[in-house]
Amino acid sequence: MGVEISDTVLGADNVLIEKYASDFSVPREVARIVARRFPGYGEAQRFLFPDTSQLHEPGLMPDIGDAARQILGAIRKGEGILIYTHDDVDGYASAAVMHKTLIDIARRGDTVHVYPIVREQDGYVLNPQVLKSYYEKGARLLLTVDFGISNEENFRIAEQEGLKAVICDHHETQLGWFSAPAVDPKRQDSKYPFRDLAGVGVAYKLAQFLYQQFFKITPGEFYSLKKSFFPIVGIGTLADRVVLRDENRIFCTYGMQLMDQADDPWLVCLRQEGEVTVSRLLKEVVPALGSAAYADPRLGVDFFIEGDIDRVKECYLRLRATDQQRRAEIDALFSEVIRSAAVGPRLALAMIELSKQHYLGSIAARLRDYFKRNSIIIGIKDEKCIGELRSCDFDLYKLLSQLCRYFIDFGGHQKAAGFSMEKRHLGPFLEEFKQHLEHSAPDIINGCDPVMPEPEAFLNRTDIGMLRTLMPFGEGNPAPVLIDDLGIYAVDNSLNIVER
Repeated sequence: MGVEISDTVLGADNVLIEKYASDFSVPREVARIVARRFPGYGEAQRFLFPDTSQLHEPGLMPDIGDAARQILGAIRKGEGILIYTHDDVDGYASAAVMHKTLIDIARRGDTVHVYPIVREQDGYVLNPQVLKSYYEKGARLLLTVDFGISNEENFRIAEQEGLKAVICDHHETQLGWFSAPAVDPKRQDSKYPFRDLAGVGVAYKLAQFLYQQFFKITPGEFYSLKKSFFPIVGIGTLADRVVLRDENRIFCTYGMQLMDQADDPWLVCLRQEGEVTVSRLLKEVVPALGSAAYADPRLGVDFFIEGDIDRVKECYLRLRATDQQRRAEIDALFSEVIRSAAVGPRLALAMIELSKQHYLGSIAARLRDYFKRNSIIIGIKDEKCIGELRSCDFDLYKLLSQLCRYFIDFGGHQKAAGFSMEKRHLGPFLEEFKQHLEHSAPDIINGCDPVMPEPEAFLNRTDIGMLRTLMPFGEGNPAPVLIDDLGIYAVDNSLNIVER
């Protein structure tokens, strides 16, 4: 069977395959997969050999110069800085990178504060009471990471509470003007070459710029001196499920290479329980860190920045226990949700009594995957509604922006978003949302019911180890679909066989 399958049938040019195999010293099967995905020689080379020299200049980020001046100015004045971050792994990693950076520059820890949001009390905009409490502790500069750019209200709230603001984010925004420095490659006026960084990737860029400005070092010196940042950035990038190409691939590749080398307490803690692989990160570590939002969001940041190994172990044990409890409770709730969900041609909708807001995102994702439709789950408590949406064929952020008049606040991405609203607006919102879905063409073709990909290479299952050079697999770099004498199959990030 295998010898009869030509390169043309497998969708790749034979000459290009031979060139890639020769020039890049990779097996012909790997060259075939790369040639199919990257017909451009330079792009293929960068994918196969990710290197820090390929990282883009952070100075290309919008407003990064103004942001650095604000931050360094506050440090020189001895003013307190509040790092305000999202309550997920990307947010915790972003805050950890910035905390380590500011401590290095300020050379003192008492002026650097971190606040990961508590979703139930804080919502999707800055909480004025939180800002007020940190102002009383001496904070005069607010630095948001993985948070803040989507809503112009954040800029007003910061000013109202007497804080200068710097926004460092990666979320979509419809704003065209910003009253404070806003570092985000997704800004409409951004000239940055790669827009798909995770929040921690943008935080890393700001950190690099600060080190280069303050310590007068080169990019190469920064990469070497602060190589311990790469594992943190790698975890945040994997956790946020961004496109694993370009800079994101470099962060993940270097991050994984350094997992068994760096001596940070959090890495020592993980290594004591076994090898730190991509599969283990995605199946164990990321879910455990994400569970901080259900126990104490501060634990998600402390895990990365705590210097005492025993405290890190204690933190991680608590997070893993919380994760086990969370999984059980979500399983039980999801069983109830699917029985009551209203399912239409393009939408699965469920409404429940709100108990634990953080469960809504996981339930929305499961609802989408179960029914293969765009999904909304709405938690209702008293006169307020909290919604989480997941998309497989629709740009959620664009649509919510058009319907923003209904919300107290909202935010998110193309495929994942959330909002809060007064209960009285729920009926009109749902009616307009459904009408929009019904009368609009999909933004993402075959997103809910993707066409089965054709095999990319003939590869005996005993030889799948050669695919390691293509890892990690994920968004933008899917695991290859393969064929051998036994049939069609794929692999996962542990290089386990997945039958198709």
